[in-house]
Amino acid sequence: MKLFLLKKLNFCRIAVFSFLLSAAFSAVQANDTDANAAYQEGLERYAAGQYYPAAKQFLAAELLADSPGLKAEALKETVNSYRQAKMYYKEFECVERLLNYYPSFIDFPKMVDREYEIGDEYYHGYRDPEFWALRWVPWLTGPDRAVEIYEKALKHAPFASNAPQAKLRAAVLLIETGKVDKAMEFLREIIKRHPDSPECKYAYLELGNALFQLSQKGDGDGKYNREALEVFNAFLTKYPNAPEGDFVRKCLLKSKDINAQRLLGMAKFYQRLGRTEPAERYLNDVLKQYPDSLEADKSETMLAKIDKTYVPEGFRPEVESRNQSFKQIPIPPEASPIMVVPENSDGKWLLPIRDLGLGKKDEKASK
Repeated sequence: MKLFLLKKLNFCRIAVFSFLLSAAFSAVQANDTDANAAYQEGLERYAAGQYYPAAKQFLAAELLADSPGLKAEALKETVNSYRQAKMYYKEFECVERLLNYYPSFIDFPKMVDREYEIGDEYYHGYRDPEFWALRWVPWLTGPDRAVEIYEKALKHAPFASNAPQAKLRAAVLLIETGKVDKAMEFLREIIKRHPDSPECKYAYLELGNALFQLSQKGDGDGKYNREALEVFNAFLTKYPNAPEGDFVRKCLLKSKDINAQRLLGMAKFYQRLGRTEPAERYLNDVLKQYPDSLEADKSETMLAKIDKTYVPEGFRPEVESRNQSFKQIPIPPEASPIMVVPENSDGKWLLPIRDLGLGKKDEKASK
């Protein structure tokens, strides 16, 4: 009897579960009839200028639709509605869905270009309102999503005409937020994949400067410093007449100083341990590889104390200034109608005396 009741209870549980499952399935089952109704309502709202509510209706149509073609059309209209409502990140999300799920129903290059355009809008300061109902409050805006948008666009078209600019802008934004490693990946890609683009020049400068800054903050094995030297030398070779050349040359000298200082520190460490052989080797490396560094004189003096047979070289390059020079342009003189200022007249005048130009007229008349 107990076994019979247990089987009956299990049967009832299975029946209830099946009923609930079928009910849930029928509730979410897509059909084009309901989708078309939502689509038409979206078109009416769009025509009335209610772009944000229209986008919501088009999204509902995309969810209800059964055929991929109708889903794609609903998403296209959603993109247009969000664009008119100036909700560019929501537009971007819909563009991403079109690119990922319905590529055969869209103009793929045009959609990718639109992603780049949205990224540019964010780069120039645009932000989506955080809340649509409070969009009139200027400071209630969402975060900067330029890097995210650029990254997605670059995955779809890494060699597009505007890809170098997008990579450079993303790198600049990443450096500003402290994500230097990710930024350097973009900069290296520009140098490697877009060597003839205008952005390549600035990629060299940004990458070299980033590596130089990292080398100053504890570069254990000198990895960042060595790459910085390579990047700076490559820049000077490729752009010998660039106006930024003086800045790069000064950074190059400072990078050599950093590396020479690291080698000198190693030499001092081994000297304290009483191991003169590796100390001499590091000191010789400074003198051979970085003879124009600020540490060259110190290394030579230290090496002469360790090795009594060492004879200093008779000639070494002159140590250049590490300070960048700027062309001085004086402020051009401007003619002023005021001849005497009251405070400079020893109390003779209460008001300034103005030049009426009468003397110039007499000079012209005499000529």
